[in-house]
Amino acid sequence: MEINNLWQDLVIKADTKVTLQKDLSEGKVPQLPYFVIGIPDVKEKIATKLEKIDDPEELRMTTSLIIAKYGNGKTNLLKYLELFFENHPNIKIIYNKANIDQPDLGLFLLKQIQNHFTERLIDLIIEMRQHYDFDVLTNNNPTDFASIKEYSDTLFESSKTEEEIKKLIYLGTGRLYTKNEFLNFGLEQLSNYERKEVLILFLNILALGKTFVIFQIDEIEKILEKSKLRLNTFLTSYRELYDMFSYIKGHYLQCCITDAGGDGAYLEGINQAFYSRIEPHILLLDIMNGKDDIYELVIRLNILFDIHKEKKDIDKVVKELLKENHGQNRDLVRSAIAHLTSKEQKRPLPELLIQYKLNDLYKSTSTELEYEGFFKSLKDKFFDPLEAYLEGNFMLERGSVKIRDLQSFIDDELGKIHYFILNQNISLEAIQSKIDEISTQYNYDIIIYSPEKLELRNGEISSTSNIEIVDYDPIELFVLLNMYRDNFEYQFELTKIIRDYTNNNL
Repeated sequence: MEINNLWQDLVIKADTKVTLQKDLSEGKVPQLPYFVIGIPDVKEKIATKLEKIDDPEELRMTTSLIIAKYGNGKTNLLKYLELFFENHPNIKIIYNKANIDQPDLGLFLLKQIQNHFTERLIDLIIEMRQHYDFDVLTNNNPTDFASIKEYSDTLFESSKTEEEIKKLIYLGTGRLYTKNEFLNFGLEQLSNYERKEVLILFLNILALGKTFVIFQIDEIEKILEKSKLRLNTFLTSYRELYDMFSYIKGHYLQCCITDAGGDGAYLEGINQAFYSRIEPHILLLDIMNGKDDIYELVIRLNILFDIHKEKKDIDKVVKELLKENHGQNRDLVRSAIAHLTSKEQKRPLPELLIQYKLNDLYKSTSTELEYEGFFKSLKDKFFDPLEAYLEGNFMLERGSVKIRDLQSFIDDELGKIHYFILNQNISLEAIQSKIDEISTQYNYDIIIYSPEKLELRNGEISSTSNIEIVDYDPIELFVLLNMYRDNFEYQFELTKIIRDYTNNNL
């Protein structure tokens, strides 16, 4: 497939630009999927895989495992591709964060087919059934798919209505699963392994209909945070799917994982069979650290945000950034924007603790809270020291704390709601649902305290209320609030730290 202009800068929409400006005003690092700087080898390898996605001579599914340290551009790369192919007639991108509760990759992808392509499958099945050929749908490997031939034959029967085809698709994906529902079509129940064969069947139907899917699975490290065993299950299912790629006519699976070492070598120790297969398809993302990359970044930011700095000013910014020697692209972008806009950056917590000589107290308090298990039950423990802080600063007199229902402090006097997200694995859908619930009950401004690793941006949440997003670490704020409650002699200094940490919202 010929793909023109890949990796060229994308045009930003006017309404999106307004949202990015709001992110900037809040000191957030905006999502910038409009350009990808550097990493020429990675770009070339991805482009090659994309160009072969429908090549009849090399028609098979392919994959890339994208690995980098935190904040070095994995999600930005995926989002660039998602935006690039937004209106493509034949390539469809399905982006998801890893589901820690469904570590079986094959079944997870099958659910995505159900969610996004059920109607397309119905149309293609009706279109193809006059020339139905099971051999073609199994990429000329019918004996390897004998266990689902009866299901496939039934799916393509000329007498089946659209509604019946939809039910059969749901039987294949597992949305319908009872014995009676299968008996309605004279079929035996499908096992989970057979459903993975159904996944291949569906992918081949889509490919024959010139619809090719790029599956993007982000933040796989979240599965490891749940348990090493669960990640092993995910990697095993990844390997099993990889071993069946030769049966699949095209499509592309991109998976991203954050690794402190930056090379993913630890994966070999978790699942050697997986690593031996995937190693040739690993793409490592390096930080932007050369002068050329940083200069390119500054130029593009200057244009994107209409900052209008002259060349001599841009050269000065580049020199400052090179001196700072940032360890993350995320920090580099934040600092570049701060220099370009002459805006003071938010001071990091370690710097604040050193200034007020409370670093040792913070460490001892954190150690004690962790030892007592408070970090593992943050949702139940967070609001007690928060109430003590609000009371000590006479804020509690202005409103109330809603712990069970809204997880918020309601400031009736100022007309503000402080909503605290304590779970960094929460979905955008769950956040939106909570914002909708809050907005329904109160016509107040909403301040969302969002875990830094969520990287929540203004454009991802909609509300009739005014919204401000404060990036924070729930554990860090919890420790600070406990320090305030338990150390009366340092409350003045801790109030200053907490106000600075929360962008003067608390």
